[in-house]
Amino acid sequence: MKEIVSPFRVGVVVIGALVAFIWMFGRVKEGISEDAAGYRVYAIFDDVGGLAEKSRVVIAGINIGQIDDIELAGDKARVWLRVNTPLRAEARVAKRQASLLGEYYLQLTPGYKGEPLQDGDQIKFVDYDVAPADLMNGMKDIVANVQSITASLNRVVGDEQGEQKLTEILTNISETVSEVNQAVKANAPKVDLVVDNVVKVTDNAKLITEEFRRDARRVLADAQQVASDARTVMANVKAIVGENRGKVGEGFDGVRGAVTRLQSALEKLDDTLDRARSIAKKIDEGKGTVGQLVNDDRLIDNVNELVEESGQFVKRLTRLQTIVAMRSEYYLSQTAVKNYLEVRLQPKPDKYYSIQLVDDPRGRTTFRETVTNSSSSGEDPVVREQQTITEDRFRLSLQFAKRFYFVTGRIGLIENTGGLGVDVGLFDDRLELSSDIFAFDENVNPRQRIWGTYTFFTHLYVAAGIDDVWNDEQTDFFVGAGLRFTDDDLKTIFTAAPAPSF
Repeated sequence: MKEIVSPFRVGVVVIGALVAFIWMFGRVKEGISEDAAGYRVYAIFDDVGGLAEKSRVVIAGINIGQIDDIELAGDKARVWLRVNTPLRAEARVAKRQASLLGEYYLQLTPGYKGEPLQDGDQIKFVDYDVAPADLMNGMKDIVANVQSITASLNRVVGDEQGEQKLTEILTNISETVSEVNQAVKANAPKVDLVVDNVVKVTDNAKLITEEFRRDARRVLADAQQVASDARTVMANVKAIVGENRGKVGEGFDGVRGAVTRLQSALEKLDDTLDRARSIAKKIDEGKGTVGQLVNDDRLIDNVNELVEESGQFVKRLTRLQTIVAMRSEYYLSQTAVKNYLEVRLQPKPDKYYSIQLVDDPRGRTTFRETVTNSSSSGEDPVVREQQTITEDRFRLSLQFAKRFYFVTGRIGLIENTGGLGVDVGLFDDRLELSSDIFAFDENVNPRQRIWGTYTFFTHLYVAAGIDDVWNDEQTDFFVGAGLRFTDDDLKTIFTAAPAPSF
């Protein structure tokens, strides 16, 4: 009998279908927030294939938003996200593939440093998954490489020659293994002998160590016995000295005398220590000359000051440069030779003191007039006699010199009279032009000498010039040469010179 479907049953089925549809739709939209209270941020992607509006945005698998909009930005895509969780400047977004069917979603890392992102800010760090197409392309390259390798193997072993080479390789390996086996068998007795020798050596070493231990124990026992005997001897000596201190006979006179002398020495030592303690106490209190020397700081200060001043004086002496020079000049008109011996003391490079001893052929000229009265009527009652006397004697020059750049000025005593001098150094002082003016009262005009010197070597130089320029009767030209030595040169000469024998 045919069952009749009632309208009530049809209505129940339709209501159940609607409830199931609504439940399934809710499950699909679960986690997709359309809350207008969220904020929008964007990211720039090279490729947005598989992404669409309303696609999920997750953090650690939890939906926190969705894709709000996708727009073109030049040759890239700008993807706007609406999220409802805080993000920072170091946030990262990654395009992930949910399945092999091509469904994609965005995974966020909120970041922990930097300023919080505001509405409209950009997520600057974007990561990408490897696309299936890229994987397939990589697999293609791998397959191509495998095919190339198999083709090479096929070319090597695929023909008869390859099979023969492979057979030869296997044969060589088999022969090598067989020879190694034979070598092991042939050397097995030798290996056993080596092992036996090693065992014997270890046994001998064991015996030696055991014997050494026994000997060491005996040595220690002997040492302990010696120490015990020594203690016994010392105890006996002490007992003999103590018991026989008043009964010692002639045989113990030496011991008693030694003890007596030791006691006397100890008493003297105690007395000496007491005296030394007394002296130290007096010195510490500042008594006596030694105490004042030790405790008076003024004396130490005076000694330090004296030592410091002495050191400065010695430094000045050690820095003092000594130069010794000798020069001879030949005067053309007088046909005479004039000699100089100079000692120059130079404490600094820019000043020096000069001492010269001059042998001048002109000497010192004096005028003498003798007046004689005569009583003879036939003669002039007054007779006048004049004499010019030239004395050949040494002259002395003492000068102080100060240098300014390449010009050196001199002042002092020049050949027994006051005078001035100037020197001009040229060509690194190899050429020196000089002039002296002195003897202001010996003649009508003062005596001026102009000359130049040129140093050929370190110690040798030549000179030429004119003397007494302003007095025509005394004007003369001269040429000469000289030697100059420093104190270092003199030290070398005196050290190398042989000592005189008497």
